[in-house]
Amino acid sequence: MEKSKSLQTKIYEIAIRRNSTITAYFKFVYALIILVLALGGYFTFVNHPLGRTFYQVGVNFGRAALVLLAIVVLPGILGRFQIEIPITRIIILFRRQLGITVFLLAFTHYQLVRGLLFYSKQMPFILPRPLFEFFGFWALTFLFLMFLTSNNFSVKKLGKWWKRLHRIVYLVLWLLVLHTGLQRISIWTYLIGIFAVLEIVSFFYSYLVSSRQRSSQTPEAKSS
Repeated sequence: MEKSKSLQTKIYEIAIRRNSTITAYFKFVYALIILVLALGGYFTFVNHPLGRTFYQVGVNFGRAALVLLAIVVLPGILGRFQIEIPITRIIILFRRQLGITVFLLAFTHYQLVRGLLFYSKQMPFILPRPLFEFFGFWALTFLFLMFLTSNNFSVKKLGKWWKRLHRIVYLVLWLLVLHTGLQRISIWTYLIGIFAVLEIVSFFYSYLVSSRQRSSQTPEAKSS
C-alpha cells in the first residue's frame, strides 16, 4: 500500500513539473475534437456516406464525455467521504482542462448526432422533440455556461458566484441520467447515475460528520 501511495505521489509530482506540457496536450485534444466536428459537418452537408461514420463518432464522443465528467466530479465525492487518494490530485490539477474537454465532446456529440442533420435538412426539426433530447439540451446548455467561465478572468470577476455557478454540475449529472435513461437503460445510465447518487450521499455524509463534530464540542471548545 505504501509503495502504491509513493508511486501516486511521484506521478503527481511529475504532473506538476510538466504542467505546461500537459496543458499543451489538452489544447491539441481541443483542436482534434474541433477538427472532427468540422470534417463531420463537411461530410454531412455534402451527403457523403462518411457522414454516417461521423454519426457513430458523435455517439462515442457522448460516451467519452460521460466518463470524463464522472472523473471530474470524483475528487469532490471522495473528499466529502474523507477518502484520500493521491492520484486524484492530478484530476484536481487539470480539472479545468478536463471540464473544457467534457463540453467540447458533448457539443460535438450533439452536432454530429442531431445538429448537423437538422442544419442540412436531412432530419426534419419537428416540435415537440423527444424528452431525452430536452434533458440533453439543458445539460449541454449548463455545460456551456461552465465552459464560458472556465478561465481566470471569470473566477476573478464572479468571485463567490463562480463556485455557485459551477455547482450546477450536480444538476447536469441528473439531467444526463434522464438523457441516457429515456433512450434506453444502459451501462452509461448506470455510470452517470452512480455518480449522481454518490454526489447526494457524499453531501449528506459530510453534513452528518460536520453536525456530529459540532455537537461533540464542549462549551469551552465552542467559546474558544
